[in-house]
Amino acid sequence: MARILIVDDSIVMRKNLVTIFTEAGHDVVGQAANGKQAIALYDELKPDIVTMDISMPIMRGVDAVKEIINMDPEAKIIIISALNQKQMVFEALNNGAKHYVIKPIVPNKVLGILNEVLRAKGEVELDSSPSEKEKKVESFLPGFIIKNSEGKFLIVFNENLSGKDLSTLETAVNGLIFISPLKVVFNLEKLKKPQEKIMFELIRLGDKIKAVGGSLEVIADNQELALRFN
Repeated sequence: MARILIVDDSIVMRKNLVTIFTEAGHDVVGQAANGKQAIALYDELKPDIVTMDISMPIMRGVDAVKEIINMDPEAKIIIISALNQKQMVFEALNNGAKHYVIKPIVPNKVLGILNEVLRAKGEVELDSSPSEKEKKVESFLPGFIIKNSEGKFLIVFNENLSGKDLSTLETAVNGLIFISPLKVVFNLEKLKKPQEKIMFELIRLGDKIKAVGGSLEVIADNQELALRFN
């Protein structure tokens, strides 16, 4: 059983989620109608998991995710979004959200994602030499960003890319594969000497994109690196 905080400006949506979670045996410990309320209630209630609407008055869900993660890097947040809010979903994932659900809400899908996030292992432990505050900041510097430009999804990787970014990246890619036509660009120009494990995962995700009929373009200073995706 999980202790859940529901964040959504729609009373109807909150009621639907309460019903889904309580009937599955979970405990809804709090409800918030905007991002500011969510931050305050998270600090007070310390829930196991948060469902966070993207578009809300006063403070949007993306910003609330960032604030909660800054407060508690271990926070488990699931984004609830509409189909046309993909860019904000990616922003929330980059800010530390663990997964997302696209409306309309389907009970089995919501509960499946909830269980997946609850089962997920924590972040990789950091070196103990920096201060605690420094460790939290460094550990959540995003290793990639996603932009929607001229009908293409441009994924720009940077020097901060590490193993802990890969699950977020896969979640983002899984959200793209139903889009048609799907055009994705991997920009690797800032990756000088990526770890072999990271390269293996990037190639695997590239193959997943191509397997559903999507196109993948790779930009890299090192052409040998780019050729590995062929």
